[in-house]
Amino acid sequence: MKLYKLPILLLAFFLLFGMKVSFAQEVENAVTEDMDDDQWEAQITALTTTKNELTAKIENLQKDIDDLKTKSSAKDAELRNAEDAFWSELGGKEGYGTFKSNLERLEKICRNKEGSKEDAMKIFDGMSSLSMKCHPEFFARFKSLKQCLDGWNNSVPEYTVLKGDYLFVIAAKKEIYSNKHMWPVIWEANENGVMSAPRGIPTTIRNPNLIYPGQVLKIPQLSESLKKSSVFERMKSWLDWKKRRGSKK
Repeated sequence: MKLYKLPILLLAFFLLFGMKVSFAQEVENAVTEDMDDDQWEAQITALTTTKNELTAKIENLQKDIDDLKTKSSAKDAELRNAEDAFWSELGGKEGYGTFKSNLERLEKICRNKEGSKEDAMKIFDGMSSLSMKCHPEFFARFKSLKQCLDGWNNSVPEYTVLKGDYLFVIAAKKEIYSNKHMWPVIWEANENGVMSAPRGIPTTIRNPNLIYPGQVLKIPQLSESLKKSSVFERMKSWLDWKKRRGSKK
């Protein structure tokens, strides 16, 4: 910055500052000159009155808020009592999750025809005695489940043995069990008598390795009780006996 400009800037600054001070003094003088003591007192009185009116309105509003809070608390208590009575009538909240889980499991069993209808009906009958079935979430589903169980075909599925079949091959078929390890179930169901067989063909399956074309086998529907039955222990014993017999040859 050139030095000759500095005095000009300083002069402009002092002029502007002086104008601001002068303007502020003029405003103060004008206010002081425009209002006397009575006017000041009247204005203060008016403002005080307005303040008191607003304070009274705030107090009234606070009372309304307190009343609404009291009513809201009472309604909340009524709602809790109604919910407690509702759950008490249905058997308690702790039974909700158990009933829902059992219902979903039984729906799947009936939909896929897993196990036997008798096992499914035992579960259904036990659930029928519970008030939880009337819960809005379960009522329609429970009614549909009853229709599903009523329409469950109770006949025993069958399978006709083909050339080259073994029990584990049959058990592994998609339309049977999709699991070759389930062959003992078929063996046990037909051990003492198949559904039918051509003339000259054995009608029992004493040796699970020996099945014959034309034999019509019973194919039990898997149930939890069947999966836990002793047939698998018998299968292990039979395999161990077969191994011991083979080692003596």
